[in-house]
Amino acid sequence: MARGQAALIALVAAGLAACGSRDFRVAGTVTLASSLQARAPKTNAVMFIVAKNLGGVPLAVKRIVNPQFPVAYTLGAEDLVVPGTSPKEPLRVEVEINTHGDVGNPHRGDLLGSYPEQVFPGDRRIYIVVDRQL
Repeated sequence: MARGQAALIALVAAGLAACGSRDFRVAGTVTLASSLQARAPKTNAVMFIVAKNLGGVPLAVKRIVNPQFPVAYTLGAEDLVVPGTSPKEPLRVEVEINTHGDVGNPHRGDLLGSYPEQVFPGDRRIYIVVDRQL
């Protein structure tokens, strides 16, 4: 029986490993620049953390309502725009905070930030400062 259970566990592990999207993970922290703290919406705010390919196409999006800074985040397989994919190319990670809930179409007053370098799936120390206001 123990041998059969071991075989079953090995089969399940192999199946999970074949599911490439489980490998996708980008993590870090978002902070708000001190110069924008008074301007940040306190209620009805939505923060979007977006991983895009270098062509600007969103691959993963996380939505956080009424963020309390600093915000630790993880973009994972559940945040992929196309479930089941496994992005491996370099990414750009951007943050948008607004009160209208419309990501990718910033309005006047929205707060923005981005990681200054390319990110790769698996990176875990992606610190982003929200430091601009439209």
